[in-house]
Amino acid sequence: MLAALLLAAAALALPRQDPLSPPPQPNSPPSQLDDDYRGFNITLDAPAAPVPRVYFSHPRHDPPEGMGLYPLAVSGEAGERVNLAIFADGYTSADRASFLADARALADDIVSGDSAMAHVSDLVNVWGVFVPSAQQGIGIDTPLRGAPFGLYRPGRELRAVYVAHAGRAHAACAAFEECDQPILLGNDGLYGGLGGTFTVITASRRNGPLVLRHELGHSLIPVGEEYEGGFVYSGVNADAVENVHHLKWRRFLSDPNSVRVEDAKVPLQAYPWHDLDDGKYVVTFQGSNKHDKKYTTARLRLSLSSIPYASHIRLTLNGAEVDLSPQFSPDWDGVRDRRWVHLPLPLGIPSGKVRVEVSLTREGKKAQAGQGGKMLSSIEIAEYADGFRGQMGFVGAFPTYDDSGGVTLRPTNEDCLMRNVNQPHFCVVCAHGLRVSLKRRIAKKWQRRSDE
Repeated sequence: MLAALLLAAAALALPRQDPLSPPPQPNSPPSQLDDDYRGFNITLDAPAAPVPRVYFSHPRHDPPEGMGLYPLAVSGEAGERVNLAIFADGYTSADRASFLADARALADDIVSGDSAMAHVSDLVNVWGVFVPSAQQGIGIDTPLRGAPFGLYRPGRELRAVYVAHAGRAHAACAAFEECDQPILLGNDGLYGGLGGTFTVITASRRNGPLVLRHELGHSLIPVGEEYEGGFVYSGVNADAVENVHHLKWRRFLSDPNSVRVEDAKVPLQAYPWHDLDDGKYVVTFQGSNKHDKKYTTARLRLSLSSIPYASHIRLTLNGAEVDLSPQFSPDWDGVRDRRWVHLPLPLGIPSGKVRVEVSLTREGKKAQAGQGGKMLSSIEIAEYADGFRGQMGFVGAFPTYDDSGGVTLRPTNEDCLMRNVNQPHFCVVCAHGLRVSLKRRIAKKWQRRSDE
């Protein structure tokens, strides 16, 4: 039976439509960029990934001047908690109150009420560190002068936000006992960020919290990916197919007497970064159904920016229009920020060859473009076999496909913010792993203090 499971899982290969390209470097970087970027490793971004991930070296640097510490959500002494410190970049001296409001909103999103980390609020503190900048905002192509950490976008696309002065950011965190995990907050109202050594986010009201939750999951639990198309699948939420009957999360299984690799395929995953003002986007692929309709349902994922209304965009499968309006909620009306569309297709997709077309409607063509253009950045379709147990709350064994078609298992289908960034919570497995990891980090603090 295990051999059959392995063969079945291996057959669900993930075809690659386009290779991932590395993030561009600044066009005219300041001289200190060379030192600050020496020796880093890059994890490239996948369609479902909120942001790329970069791990920086630790060059020696002085911290920026004028830093001020503010408690945002403090549950105990810094030495007895894991401390998240949110640092300002692109906020002038006159913007101190604005920074504190932005930072408090982020702290509330992750640790208060029914938030993603509310169940571990007794183990963490959240602090704000105001650092004045000479100018408002973040740079494009190069950092702004007088920005303490030099946050900038490598182009106008709503994608990554990089750190020009990593050494200074390391030194800023090291200056405070209240900084175990540095978060750099850029004064920009649109999507962007970075994971890795630093969690970099923007003040985007809709996307800042989304990026922060996901990247803190990587940093604090720590875990690898749950979405398709990456290459780091590790931690409490990942296991090998051959371990299907001995899963790391077996204590949480919904049906421990009937464990199987759920049957799903991903026939399309593409990264077009296509500006729809330049024309429609077309891609064809082979559906998973052959002679019979084994795969009866599906899910469509899109990432878009500068598309403020569903009436501005048209998507068809073999000429049949897909209604995207359920994923365009009224509170997003008029918003040109980046958005993530996760749409169930209860009737599945056509058998055989499938042609997808994405284009602007007449209304969409007339609309003014926001920063980065009317962008289709990613598209993905997953298909599910009849009997697929993908309901919310079900913990089982779900296949995830890496960038070369390899398969690992994850605990839930779409329950976890580590897979579906629109989800506001961790799955039960990641939530438990987060608490265990934070307790371990605090215990190490106590051990270091006792050794001194």
